[in-house]
Amino acid sequence: MHTSRIRQSLTLLLLALAAVLLSSCSQSPAQQQAERSSELVYLREANPELMFGAYTYGGVWTGPEPVLQLESALGRRLDIVHWFSGWEADWHAELFAPLESGRLPMISWEPANISVAAIAAGEQDEYIRSWARGAADYGQPVYLRPFPEMNGAWTPWNGDPEAFVAAWRRIVGIFESEGAHNVNWVWSPNVTDEPMIASNRMELYYPGEQYVDVLAIDGYNWGSVRPHTVWQSFEEILNLAYDRVTALGDQPLWVAETASTELGGDKSRWIQEMFAASGQFDRLEAIVWFDENKETDWRVASSGPALASFQNSLPLLGAELAQRD
Repeated sequence: MHTSRIRQSLTLLLLALAAVLLSSCSQSPAQQQAERSSELVYLREANPELMFGAYTYGGVWTGPEPVLQLESALGRRLDIVHWFSGWEADWHAELFAPLESGRLPMISWEPANISVAAIAAGEQDEYIRSWARGAADYGQPVYLRPFPEMNGAWTPWNGDPEAFVAAWRRIVGIFESEGAHNVNWVWSPNVTDEPMIASNRMELYYPGEQYVDVLAIDGYNWGSVRPHTVWQSFEEILNLAYDRVTALGDQPLWVAETASTELGGDKSRWIQEMFAASGQFDRLEAIVWFDENKETDWRVASSGPALASFQNSLPLLGAELAQRD
């Protein structure tokens, strides 16, 4: 970390602690002590080097406004901007223009109507090559995330691990042959195998350490949204797969998709505890939030308290605050 960033982080820590002390003046001594102890534990355990990113509904496809609006609400630039792209879409250089001020792109690349077997057989080579050339021309770091949640039965690329591995390796080989060495490959299973059968274990879909730059995990706190789901902390969700995924290689770990519902517990506290728990996982390098009102309201600003938890927590991370041009 640069000296200026260390100084800034220390300043922000002191300001945050001062704010807590000032806000506690109207509380009883017992309340003040309990909250002060809780905050000090939080400050000590959070990972100050953690990157934070988000997928925003509409994202870069409708221009930079959804990303900028989310950043404005957070009071902080995103480290990672996530979006989805189907295989019917070409490489669009214009989508990357808003990222040039320090944001890293992560693209989930999803072939909904094309089988991994067809990709492995070479039927999509020219299309893959067009993306590789676009990435090489861009020249800046790109995080490409093909076939996310491959161990989940809800994905069209689930169920054939052998073809999956062959397709992944073929894609990487084409990008290498086109000089797209700036692409980082993100392998991202769901935290649980669904169905939970031996032939669908996430490990079977792993293409090998030389083909993967970032290990990742997708996991959500569904709370009481569905009849069979329960409230889970971020730590509990990550523990479902952390050891399994990190055993596959020495790469850094990202949580490529996560969020919490408001239903069944305290989302505001869940967010605070997410950042606090980040320091307990040595390999964890980034958390990428899923900011959409979809199955439930996953958004950062699903409520005032939820947004406030992000606003209070994010300044404690290592990245510098956004600088508007």
